[in-house]
Amino acid sequence: MSKTIIMLSICCFPRRYLMILQFHIFVILLLFSARECTMPEASQEGLLHSFKSYSDIAMFHYTVPKEVLRANWQFAAFMDRQDCPERKVHIYLQWGSFPVISVNNDTFPDDMYPKRNHTIVLSAVTTFEPKTTAIVPVYGPEAGDWFVGAYLSYWDEKVQQQGLGHKCHYSIGSVAIWTQTNSIENIPIGYQHTLRTKESTSYYKIYIPSGTWNFRVDIWGCNYTVHNSHNIHESCIKSIALKGRSLPIFNHSDPTELKNLTMINSYTFTESSPYEDSYYYLMIISDSVIEVSVKVVISECPIRITEKSFVRQYLDAPSFSKALAQLHMKDLTKHRSHRIEDEEKNNESFYNESDFRITDENFDDPCVPRYQLARIKHSQTFSGVYLLQGREWLTSWIMLTDIHPVITQFNILPLVDIGGTLDISAHLEMYKIATRQLVEVKLCVQRGRVPNRVKGNIVCEDSKMSMNLSSSNKHDGTLLIPYPQPDTWYITLDATCYFNGKPVNCEMEEILVSLDIRTRQCVFPGNYPCGHHGICQEIHRDILYYTTCKCFEGYKGWGCTDATSAKLESSLLMATLMLTLSNGFFIPAIYLAVRRGLYTEGLVYLATMLFSSLYHACDQHVMTYCVAKYEVLQYSDFFSSILAFWVTLVAMAEIPIRFVSLCHMFGVLIIAFGVESNRTSLTSILVPLGMGIMIPMGTYAYRCFQLKRWKKPNGISKLLAGLTLATTGLLLFSLVETEANYQYVHSAWHMIIAISLIFLLPPSRLEQVGSSGNSFSDDSELLDYKDPPGSPIFTVSSGQENLVIATN
Repeated sequence: MSKTIIMLSICCFPRRYLMILQFHIFVILLLFSARECTMPEASQEGLLHSFKSYSDIAMFHYTVPKEVLRANWQFAAFMDRQDCPERKVHIYLQWGSFPVISVNNDTFPDDMYPKRNHTIVLSAVTTFEPKTTAIVPVYGPEAGDWFVGAYLSYWDEKVQQQGLGHKCHYSIGSVAIWTQTNSIENIPIGYQHTLRTKESTSYYKIYIPSGTWNFRVDIWGCNYTVHNSHNIHESCIKSIALKGRSLPIFNHSDPTELKNLTMINSYTFTESSPYEDSYYYLMIISDSVIEVSVKVVISECPIRITEKSFVRQYLDAPSFSKALAQLHMKDLTKHRSHRIEDEEKNNESFYNESDFRITDENFDDPCVPRYQLARIKHSQTFSGVYLLQGREWLTSWIMLTDIHPVITQFNILPLVDIGGTLDISAHLEMYKIATRQLVEVKLCVQRGRVPNRVKGNIVCEDSKMSMNLSSSNKHDGTLLIPYPQPDTWYITLDATCYFNGKPVNCEMEEILVSLDIRTRQCVFPGNYPCGHHGICQEIHRDILYYTTCKCFEGYKGWGCTDATSAKLESSLLMATLMLTLSNGFFIPAIYLAVRRGLYTEGLVYLATMLFSSLYHACDQHVMTYCVAKYEVLQYSDFFSSILAFWVTLVAMAEIPIRFVSLCHMFGVLIIAFGVESNRTSLTSILVPLGMGIMIPMGTYAYRCFQLKRWKKPNGISKLLAGLTLATTGLLLFSLVETEANYQYVHSAWHMIIAISLIFLLPPSRLEQVGSSGNSFSDDSELLDYKDPPGSPIFTVSSGQENLVIATN
C-alpha cells in the first residue's frame, strides 16, 4: 500500500497566492484515497534576493521519509507588483547538506572539492500572477534532509531610503509531494528465504549491519504460483535490481535494465563495498505472482579498538626526528616472506587474525584493519576534531606498514556538522636520513562506503578525493570539502616503498602519518577564515545554521580567492579618499557661519564633517580606520547630517534669539528619536525636514500678515541658488545612487549639500541692523527682522495694547 505525503512551503506570499496554492494541493489530495493522504504542512520563509554572497540565498529544508518511490518539487516565483521587472530565479536542490553554489564560474580555493552527487539545478522567472511553475521529479530519493537554495540573478540595485518609492519584493513558493511505500518485507541474512510477489513490482529490503566488508545476494528457483503451465525457458522475472539506501526504479524505456530470469536460471548480486548500517532494496518485476528463493551471505570486517601496543614510546618523545633515528633498519635484500613473518611476530598482539576471518569461503577479498575516529566537540560551532581513540589516549598519529592498508572512518552528523568546511590534512613524518628508500603513502577519501579494492589494492574512484604523500618532495596534503554531507566518511591509507624505481619491502618497521581531520567555520584555519579579502558570516535561519564568506575589494569565489575582478589598491584608496575628503567642502560653510556669528550652526557643520569622514573611513573594507564602534559612527553621521538641515532652516527663519534655543532642542529630540528608531527609513528624514521647513515659512507668513501685504524676501537669488543645489543633492541621493556608483554619487552629495549651505545661511544680525541704520521705520525691517537690543518689535505683553510694531 502506498501513501502520499505533501509538504508546502510559502515564502511571504500575498493572500491570493496562498489560496491558489492551497487549492492546487486540495486538487492533488483528491487524486488519492483519503486514507492514503495526510494534510499539508505550511511554513513561511524569507524573500528572494540578488546574489552577492551566500547569505543572500533563500534556503528551504525538507525531511524526506524512507522508502519513497518518487518525490516532486514544484516551485513558483512571484513579484509583489505588476510593474516590477521580471527576474530570473536560480534554484538548487541537494540531498544531505546545503548546495555548493558557484555563480558566474567563480573559482574555489586550492585543494577544495566542491563536487556533489545528484545536485539538481533549475531556473524560473518571477511573475505577478501564478502562471508558470517549475516541477522537478526525483525518483527513488535518498531519505533524510533535502535542501533547496534559491536566489535572483545579480543586478545593480538602487540605494534608496525606505519609503521613498516602491521597492520591488520577490518571493518563491515550494510544494513537495512524495509517494511512500509501506510494509516492505525484510529478507533475513544467512539462510535461504522464499519470497512471494504480491504486485507486478515488489520491493524487499535487506539490512546490512555495521562492520560488513562485503555481501552477496543469490536468487534462484523462480516458480509461478498461479499458472504452472509456463515454459521453464520463459521469463519468470522480467527485471530485478538491487540498490542501497533508496528504492530502485525500473525504466521501461531503457533495455539495458532488463535482467530476465527464467525458472532454471539464477542471478547473483555482489557488493564489494556496501553501505553499512543501511538497508538495501531488492526490486522484482514480474507479470504474474511468483515465488523465488533468495539467500544473503555477508563477510564481516569488524571495526577495531586500538590497543596500547599501537602507540610506541616514541609517540611521546619530544622530537620525532630523534625517535625516527632509533627505528630498526632492515636489509634491502631481505625477502618479503621474512618481512611478513617478522611483522606477524612483532605485532601478534595488535593484528589478531581472528578479527579478520572471512565468514564465507567464496569471498577472496581479505579484510584490512578499520578504526573508528572519535569526535571531539569544541565549544565553537563547526569546530569538531576527529582523533584515533584508545582506552586511555587520543592521537592523530597512525602507524602504517606495507603489508596492508589501514582504513579510518568518522561520522558527519546531520544539521550539526554540515554548515562549515571539512578539512582533512595529512603529514608524512619522514626524513631522508631515516631510509634510503622512497616511501609513498596514498590516501583516498570517500563518503558512505569503503573505497573499492582490486586484488587487495585500494582504488579511488575520484582522483580529486585522493592525496599522494612522498618522502622525497611532498610530506603534506590537504583536502577541503565545503558543507560536507552527513554520513560515515572513510579514509584509506596505503604505504609503498620504492628503491631504484621498483617497489620493494619497506625497511622501516612503521611509517608514521599524522591525520588531522576537523570541521571549521568558513574555509581557512586561523584568524582569517576567508583570507584577507573577506569576512566569515554566521547565518541562522530557524533550525538551519551555516557559515559563508562575504568578499570585498572586488574579490569573489567560495573563499574570496578569485582575483579576476579584484579592484586595484589605488582605486580602493581613491574611493575611500573621495568619500572622506569630500566632506572638506563643509569648511567654507563652517567659516561663513562663524564669521556671521552663527556659532551653533558652525558647530553642527563641523560635527557633520567629522562624523561623516570617520564613518566612511570605518565603512571601508580596506584601509579601515575606526575610532569607535561602527554602529556609533553610523548613528552620529545620520544624526548630525539631519541636524545640519534643521539648524540651517532655523537660521533662515531669523526668529528672535530667545526662541532659537527652543527650536534647536526640539529638533534634537525629534531627530534623535527618528534616527534611533530606524536610521535608514525615509520617515527619519522627512519628518524633521517637514517640520523644519514650516519654521521659516511660518515666520515669513506671519511677518507678511503684520505688514498686511506680501513682500519679496531679501537675497532671493541666493535663496533660489541654495534651494536648487540642495534639491539637486537630494535627488542624487534618493534617485541616482546605486551600489556600483555609490562612492561617486555620495561624494557629489557631500559637496553639493555643503556648497548649498553657503547660499542658505542668512547674513549676521549686526550686519542687518547696521545696514538699516538702526532705524525700524522701513517696511523691509519687518521681513529681515534681526531682533536688535531694545527693539520692541514682536514684544508681546499681557494686553492687546502692549503689542508694538515698528511702522512708518
